[in-house]
Amino acid sequence: MLSGHIARKLAWLQHCTVTKALTAFTTISQLKQFHAHITTSGIPTKHLHPFITAKLLIFSALSTSPDLNYAQKLFNHASHPSLFMFNTMIHAVSRRAEQPIYSLQFYTQMLRSSISPDHFTFPSLIKSCSATSALVLGQQLHSHVLKLGLDFDVFIVNCLIDMYSHCGEMGDAHKVFVEGFDVVDVVSWTTLITGYSGCGNVDMARKFFDSMPVRNGVSWNAMITGYARSGSCIEKARELFDEMSERNGESWSAMISGYSQCGMCVEAMCLFREMVGLGIVPNEAALVSAVSACAHLRSLEEGMWLHSLIEERKLKLNVTVGTALVDMYGKCGSIERARVVFDGMPVKNVMTWNSMIAGLALNGYGKQALSLFWRMRIEGALPNAITFIGVLTGCSHSGLVDEGKRAFEVMIQEYQIEPQLEHYGSMVDLLGRAGLVQEALDFVEKMPVEPHPGLWGALVNACRIHGDVKLGEELGKRLVELEPNHCGRYSLLSNIFAAAERWDDLATVRNLVKDRNVVKSPGNSIIKT
Repeated sequence: MLSGHIARKLAWLQHCTVTKALTAFTTISQLKQFHAHITTSGIPTKHLHPFITAKLLIFSALSTSPDLNYAQKLFNHASHPSLFMFNTMIHAVSRRAEQPIYSLQFYTQMLRSSISPDHFTFPSLIKSCSATSALVLGQQLHSHVLKLGLDFDVFIVNCLIDMYSHCGEMGDAHKVFVEGFDVVDVVSWTTLITGYSGCGNVDMARKFFDSMPVRNGVSWNAMITGYARSGSCIEKARELFDEMSERNGESWSAMISGYSQCGMCVEAMCLFREMVGLGIVPNEAALVSAVSACAHLRSLEEGMWLHSLIEERKLKLNVTVGTALVDMYGKCGSIERARVVFDGMPVKNVMTWNSMIAGLALNGYGKQALSLFWRMRIEGALPNAITFIGVLTGCSHSGLVDEGKRAFEVMIQEYQIEPQLEHYGSMVDLLGRAGLVQEALDFVEKMPVEPHPGLWGALVNACRIHGDVKLGEELGKRLVELEPNHCGRYSLLSNIFAAAERWDDLATVRNLVKDRNVVKSPGNSIIKT
């Protein structure tokens, strides 16, 4: 048996040799090969020097291409996991977009192992709660922070403010900020301002913004975004934007997005062109907002310019930007270009499929929309309620009655999607356009929800188109009583009488409008020509 002195010396040599080898690793594959070599040399993982185990763990868990399953195995084979190892696993798991909340399992295991957490433990845990809006768990962690006396660590304070903000608890976020005021930094101020701005309380956000000792770009952008989202304060957003001494890409993006979301699409495009003219590279949000503005304006020329800009400057065409282009081309009537973008996208989400299906449907390509829907199913993409609105619209515009009925059944029976008023409206439109007015009426009367007046209006219009005066009169009168102050409802009934040349009844409707002081909408005539 080796003496204690010699054993310690050999352990030290093992430590030095392995540590030197660890510095040469660049990939997980190399680490696995090295670990396998150590194991086959007769040194089990649980007998490795703690420093070496920690090195292996941190590389497998936190490298640029981590392997968390392998890291988990290393962790499980450690005889006595240290605080550092627990913190490493908590941090690694919290970065996972799918299930960051699983990091709490390691925290629970840490407490059961009688290992006391430190100031490195909590930021990742609290961020996990923030990412998943897990308020109750976040509150429990907050109480642990207070018990351990870590509530004056600025990183923990900032994470708590962010967590409460994401959960909509701005009162608690404010309380954390006030109680930690001795240690708060520019990030603390910015996080609180962003929280108030994000929940729509722009006045409180502005109050803290004006009190902020040193403002940074993030706080300016948060205020611009907050004002822009409120809709009525877009002018204040522009005032702040113009006041900024230095604007970055996020600043331009916030203002462009604000204009686009408020429907000020011309202003959005003008600002986007100004940004590009200054040599600022647009980010994803700016590109999507600009493309959406073109879609709203139905400006194919501007949309094509944006698309060429993306290609010429080799900007990232990810699924979000690609979907926006598909939507824009569809709304601008350029189905060929929409299809080229769609077919060229290596990754598609449900919104991509929906945009292409809707584009085909609205431009009269109902059969192609239906075909794309079946292809979507074959490729394993999961349709949602919006998908079926596009499919039913395509069937309606192309007279595909049986196909539309089948799609409606598939939505309910196979995907358990509960029909909304839009789906019922599409079915009524489908049947009404095909002249199946009585079937459409039966469909409406069997609906499990209260029919919207718009559905009755669609039926009345179908009666006018297909010459069913009797049913049209009956439904038209019912509609007028449902919405006695809606000028358009009288217009539908008038059109029924005009089509049947029942001029006396038409005059009666006109007099009824006058007697009830119904205000005529701009451009809405009592008789549709």
